[in-house]
Amino acid sequence: MFPAGFAALPRLVRLASRSARARGPAGAIVRCAAGGHGCDDLLAGCADAIVEFRELLDRHLRSRPVDHFETFLHLLAAEEQYHWSAALGDFSDDFYQVDCPHCAAEVTIAIGDHGRYSAIRDWHLGDVDRRGLGPASPGSLSGVGRWMHETAVRDGKTVLADGIAHLFGRAECPRCAGVFDIADEYASFHRPVM
Repeated sequence: MFPAGFAALPRLVRLASRSARARGPAGAIVRCAAGGHGCDDLLAGCADAIVEFRELLDRHLRSRPVDHFETFLHLLAAEEQYHWSAALGDFSDDFYQVDCPHCAAEVTIAIGDHGRYSAIRDWHLGDVDRRGLGPASPGSLSGVGRWMHETAVRDGKTVLADGIAHLFGRAECPRCAGVFDIADEYASFHRPVM
C-alpha cells in the first residue's frame, strides 16, 4: 500500500479540494507516513502535496464540519505530529497508560465522561486511588499542545479543547504522590520508532 499510496497522494490531494471522498484516503496515507514503510524517497516527493493538503484540511476545519475530529487527526499527521495523530482520542471515554517517572508505577490517566483523573488500575476493582488531574492553562501551553488547543477553541470544539488542556496538564501518581506532565510521559513512552 505504501508505494502506491504515496504515488497517488498528489492526485488525491488535488481531488480532495473538490471532493470530500478523496480527503479520507489522502489523510490515511499521510497518517501512515510515520511507519517503517521504506518509501522515504516517495514521501519526500509528496512534500508540496502535503503542504497543500495541510492548508485544505485547515480550511475544512474552519467550516466546523461533521467530520471535524477525523480531519483534525489528518491535520496532525500533515503537521508531522504522527504520534498524536495516532494516539489522540475524542475525550469521550479516553484512557492513557503511562509509567510514573518517579516510581515506575503504571498509572492510568482518564479523560472523558467518566472523569479526569489518574489512578492505579486494578482488574478486579477498577481504577483505584483516583487523583484529579491539573489541566494546563491555555497561556501555559506551548508547542503542539498550544496549537492543538488553539485550533479546537477556534473551531468551537470545547470538549476537545478541555481534553487537550487536561492531556497537556499534570497528574499525581497515586502510588508515590510524584507529579508529572502527562503528555510528556505519554509521548516519551509511546512514541513510535521512526
